[in-house]
Amino acid sequence: MEQKKEFGQGILFTFSNYVYWILLTNIYFVATNAVFIFFFMTLTPSFSNIALYALALIPSGPAISGLLYSMEKLVRTKELSPTADFFYGYRSNLKGTFYIWTIILAVFFVLLIDLQYLRMTVTPVNQIIFIVVLILTLIWTMLSINILIINAKYTFRLRDLVKLSAYYLFIKFKETIGNILILFLVGVATVMTTDFLVIFIASLIAMIMSFNSRAMLNHIESNFLKKSYIK
Repeated sequence: MEQKKEFGQGILFTFSNYVYWILLTNIYFVATNAVFIFFFMTLTPSFSNIALYALALIPSGPAISGLLYSMEKLVRTKELSPTADFFYGYRSNLKGTFYIWTIILAVFFVLLIDLQYLRMTVTPVNQIIFIVVLILTLIWTMLSINILIINAKYTFRLRDLVKLSAYYLFIKFKETIGNILILFLVGVATVMTTDFLVIFIASLIAMIMSFNSRAMLNHIESNFLKKSYIK
């Protein structure tokens, strides 16, 4: 009976730790995304504001890196120091993360502008181009997810990071599709509830995606790494 009680207390202690780690990490993520949240709350939801949204999202790059670094560590080690780990992931390779994130945003900006233009000017040719651009947007989304997950844990030159991300897009296709499905389900849940859902469950999303991407990260560490690449 005593052993069962201790076992139950152990489960409760572990669960409360996970809740604390995930919640505190999410608070840091929200705090470091204050600029975007401010614009998101004050701007009229309109495609005409896409440039302002893109600019407001620029500071979010290191925040995403800190979040992914923390959740990957939690998945891997089952332990976390939320403050130290989040801000280590945030600061690590800060300049490189800003650069990578800005490129990701710029490509998405161009693709979304093209999609909006093609949707508004309906012709047979434009419909075909629309489908092509939509496929490119999906591919870029999958590639960007890999880039962000890899960059959160390892430091590579940009061209090597893109090559690795593209390589694992196909080599670990199941994990790639899994991450897209995670985002799709979150998108559906957001439409059904509130636009703020993504912000307030960001840690859970990052944790699930990190769990799904374990095989990719383990393969990178086994086949492409020197110790100096690990953050």
